[in-house]
Amino acid sequence: MKKVLVYPAGTEIALEIFRSVKNSIHFDVYGGSSSYDHGVFVYKKHIDDLPFITDNSTKEDVLEFIEKIKSYDFDFIYPATDSVVYKFSEFKELFKETIIAPDFFTVGVARSKNKAYSIFKNIINVPLIYDENNVKFPCFIKPDVGQGAVGARVVNSQSELEFYLKNSKKRMLVLEYLPGVEYTIDCFTNNDGKLIFAQPRTRKRIKSGISVNTYNIKDNRFYEIAQKINEKLHQRGGWFFQLKERENGELVLLEVASRIAGSSEITRANGVNLPLMTLHLFNMENINSVICNNLQIEADRALASVYKLDLQYNTAYVDYDDTVIINDNINIDMIKFIYQSINKNVKVILITRHDGDIAASLKQYRLEGCFDEVIQIDKTDSKHIYIKDRQSIFIDDSYKEREEVKKYCNIPTFSPQEIECLIERV
Repeated sequence: MKKVLVYPAGTEIALEIFRSVKNSIHFDVYGGSSSYDHGVFVYKKHIDDLPFITDNSTKEDVLEFIEKIKSYDFDFIYPATDSVVYKFSEFKELFKETIIAPDFFTVGVARSKNKAYSIFKNIINVPLIYDENNVKFPCFIKPDVGQGAVGARVVNSQSELEFYLKNSKKRMLVLEYLPGVEYTIDCFTNNDGKLIFAQPRTRKRIKSGISVNTYNIKDNRFYEIAQKINEKLHQRGGWFFQLKERENGELVLLEVASRIAGSSEITRANGVNLPLMTLHLFNMENINSVICNNLQIEADRALASVYKLDLQYNTAYVDYDDTVIINDNINIDMIKFIYQSINKNVKVILITRHDGDIAASLKQYRLEGCFDEVIQIDKTDSKHIYIKDRQSIFIDDSYKEREEVKKYCNIPTFSPQEIECLIERV
């Protein structure tokens, strides 16, 4: 099994890499962070306090990073921001590990929008670049080197433009305003330089530069543009580019990237796992085709919580009616918790006042064998008297039951609405 470090581990890109690779039998994935970010909660194998790598990092900074990870003996490093892709690609020869990135020329073009526009201006549509004293308003300004829409905005007047240009710490491009629909095209290029996949999708709702609602579409124009970009650059593995429409519907290049997009999960949902395919490709396993289900998919994203609890327990005592089974349906969260407990060698004991044959009910819902023990009690019994292990937790929908167990057993208690905090991200 090859060892992979994803850095930095807390970006949306890194989280999608984790989701894409976590169950692979070929790659053992680690996260690495320079600060206390979300990757700490997601990656079970995680390295803290790595040197912070940016576009301005020096060779000495990179050497310090290499020294920090030396003992782990990684096979691959998968960069998860544009700046890290750029910097690690620049100093690729210093690493014994394989850097998941194309050559430095390609990464350099992807890192600078001005370079990309210059290279592609006679090949595909690129935005008009204005002299700051001769602008058609509204216009659009954004950093030449940047990501996540940081510093990008629509500008409506000369005075407003002068204000933003004066106060920007980065080189800004003053571009034509494109009012139409924005698209992302997820792509894959194999080791022979052949483009074997290009799937367009809309960026219907964007938050902090990240597409949080997207759905795939079919349109041959996008594949033709992808081919033209692929012929000029030396992409390798998963990458993407973005287009936006002019008022007349013409497609215009916004940017090219030498990495996967954070929202490429929609592509994985269609059977095309770009991060995993990319790792296999860099493991010298050439890929000449993809299996795509060609389903119409809409993906919507929102903040999701992952928890770390200061809680150790050997046994989980759980209720049945309105806890495992709610409104005649299996509570999927409880099933996740039960099987997580099995994986961790935690006993799961069912204590229930179920009115009827509990064995028959478990069989009906295909739950036989899920529990280490099943205790069926009558309506007058108290559940707390059956809790023998004090290094345990109790899950029940009844407030009264939880109150009694807490009083007499002094163990943590949870309702079905609270068990999400017990389910680990895997």
